[in-house]
Amino acid sequence: MAGPFSGYGIEPDLRIESIPTSTDPYYQALRDVLSSGNILETYSFEDTTKLQQRLLYPYLEYFIRNDNNDYYKNLFYNRGIAKNKKGELKSDLQLHDLIKLRTHSDDLRGDGQKDRLVKHAVGSDAGMFFKSSGTTVGTTGPVDVFRSNLTLSLSRLTNGNLIDWSIGKKIDHGECLFHMAPEMTDFLAFAAIGSDFLRHRGLDVSFGAKVNSGPADTTIWQRIGPDIGEMRKFFSSPSDTKYFIASGVGLYKMFMEPVGLKKFGMKLMLNAPPVYLGKDGVLMIGGGLKRLPEEITSLSQVVQATGENIIAGDNRNGDPAPVIDMLGLTESINVFIGVPTSPFSDEPWVKYPHPLTYVALLNSPNDLTPVENPEPGKEYLLFYVNLMTLDYVEAIVPGDFVLASVPKGTITTALGDRNVAQPGFIYSRRAEQNEGFKIREGCG
Repeated sequence: MAGPFSGYGIEPDLRIESIPTSTDPYYQALRDVLSSGNILETYSFEDTTKLQQRLLYPYLEYFIRNDNNDYYKNLFYNRGIAKNKKGELKSDLQLHDLIKLRTHSDDLRGDGQKDRLVKHAVGSDAGMFFKSSGTTVGTTGPVDVFRSNLTLSLSRLTNGNLIDWSIGKKIDHGECLFHMAPEMTDFLAFAAIGSDFLRHRGLDVSFGAKVNSGPADTTIWQRIGPDIGEMRKFFSSPSDTKYFIASGVGLYKMFMEPVGLKKFGMKLMLNAPPVYLGKDGVLMIGGGLKRLPEEITSLSQVVQATGENIIAGDNRNGDPAPVIDMLGLTESINVFIGVPTSPFSDEPWVKYPHPLTYVALLNSPNDLTPVENPEPGKEYLLFYVNLMTLDYVEAIVPGDFVLASVPKGTITTALGDRNVAQPGFIYSRRAEQNEGFKIREGCG
């Protein structure tokens, strides 16, 4: 199945150029919420909880109404959500009951999602598949998740909300360089959804890597190399607003790995470092520690190395560019986003969800009880439900441990104060095989 971004990210697919619509009442309810403005900027913790609880029954009823082969009627009954196999929901359901519908990321490998898709997503080519980026050992393959254009249209809006909130303004101009190959927009959620959103906001989007030729038995990851021409064009642009989106390993290869003549050669080829992102430029990173050398034990080590190499401000003698860290999962249509900070900050990197994403912290893989008042700094297993995913019940235990953060209604960032609509968390580590999860590098 060809995805809407086929063509290597050069042009957005015409099928999603105009926002798809649906007459389904739940879709209309979501559109009403999202049309009321960026709720990240105005909602309190209490507002968010009320919204999620208000949508709980309409959300579950949507899947009953659009059920394919009675999959959800049976699931809801078997998991104690419905009173019978007709799909009549129990009358006292709460948000934490959604844990009963959990799906582990590993369950979505291969054809794992197939039975879970609702009617509009079965046999349809109006959408695309996203695949996890990590290698897989002893499993049925990577996580493979279908997204309809209807869901992608909501993703465009909600991810836009998240990025606007984090940066502190509506992104509607400037240039963006993804430090990845355009081919990745055909299967990698982070690349596809991110580039689509930015193009539709009017930004000039380019890609700073390319897939080189190589033996047939090599992966795309083994054949990726820098696109010097695109990188030089971006770095030398006079634009006052440039967004540099990169992975940890990409930054490492640019600013930590090169030494001696290799480093001098990079400076000649790219006229960098330092990379100047203009007056309002921002560095945005994702991917965590994937594919980094073992001696790199913290992403902060890599980010700190960018401090003197990626700058923003009134001139090329400016300050280190603000850094925003994002956690993206193939299973999720939304990132969990950080707030802008200094690369030299020793503050923990807290990730925040969109208010239409319900997040719970669980005791452990052996005790999937949502913790009512998580203890700051303590490690828990992550669980989330995307209430705006319309293709399947996206109630996911991704196999990641996180630390509870101190809940704050307002936080100070490198680019000003931010309202906080929902408590965040600090990424800790991936669950291991002996904790009930298959070995994998991860998703994103």
